[in-house]
Amino acid sequence: MSSERIPLHLLPTFVVAARLENLRATAQQVHLTHGAISQQIQQLEQAIGCPLFERQGRGLRLNAAGRELLAVAEPALLALQQGIGRVRRLAQSQALRISVLPSFAHYWLMPRLPSFHATYADIALDIDASLAVQDLSRKGFDAAIRLGNGQWADMQAQRIASGEVVPVATPALAQQWQTAFDNGAPGMPLLEHDVTPWRSWFVAHQHMACERPLALFNDAGLLIRAAEQGFGIALVKKRLVSDVLAEGLLVALAPAQRLDQVDFYLVWPQTAGLTPAVEALLHWLQHQLTGS
Repeated sequence: MSSERIPLHLLPTFVVAARLENLRATAQQVHLTHGAISQQIQQLEQAIGCPLFERQGRGLRLNAAGRELLAVAEPALLALQQGIGRVRRLAQSQALRISVLPSFAHYWLMPRLPSFHATYADIALDIDASLAVQDLSRKGFDAAIRLGNGQWADMQAQRIASGEVVPVATPALAQQWQTAFDNGAPGMPLLEHDVTPWRSWFVAHQHMACERPLALFNDAGLLIRAAEQGFGIALVKKRLVSDVLAEGLLVALAPAQRLDQVDFYLVWPQTAGLTPAVEALLHWLQHQLTGS
C-alpha cells in the first residue's frame, strides 16, 4: 500500500460507484462528469495501491479489494453523516451544562426531564452528577443545584426548595416505629446521612437517641435506596423522597421538619449573570418544586 495519505474525500464517490457499478449513473447521481468520476476512482486506487474494480468495457465490477473497502467505507460514512446531523441539531439548540447532586438527579430530576424537554425543547441539558462542589466557571458549568445556606463565593444563588427532613421507612418497618419511639427508640435500625444527623432530629423532639446509627452514608441516594430495601429508617430531605412516598414504597414516620438553614439552591457564576437558558431552568425548577 502507498505510504501517501489516503484521500478520504474520494470515498463518497467510490461508495456510489461501487453500488451502481456504472460510471455514467454515478456521474448523474453525484453531479459530476463521467471523466471526473473515472479520474477520482483512479486517484483512490493509486493512493491505496491496488485496483478496486475490474473494467469490463464501459462497465465496472467490484473486485475483492473493492468489496472489502466498501464494507468499511459505507458504514463509516453513514456514521459520520449521522454524527454531523447530531452536531447540527446541538448547534441549533441551547446547551445548558449543570452540576447536580446524584441523589437529586436520580430521585427528583430524572423523572421530570420529559417535562423540561416539552417546555424547553430548544435547550439541551448536559447533566453532571457529582458529590463534589464543582468550580463552575473553571470547569465550564452554566449552573448547579446545591444544598447549602445560599452563600458561595463568586456565585449568585436563588433558593428553589426547602431543606426540610423527614424520617422514612418501608410500611413494614413503619409499624414498629411508634412503639419503639415511645419507649425511647431502643433498637431502631437508624440509617444516617452524614449531613443530616439523627441527633438533631431527636433533640428537636426532646428524645435522646439510645442507639448509634446502623449505617452512615455520604450520598443521600444510597441512603434512600437502603431504606427502600428495608434495611432501616432513614432521615432524608423531603424533596428527595416525594415520589417514593407518593408511590407508597416508603412511609413518612413524622411530619417534615426544618432542622437547619440548609436548603436547595440554583447557583450560577456571578460573572456570567443570569443567562436566558439558566433563567428558563430556574423558572421551571421553581414551578415544579412548588408542587412536589
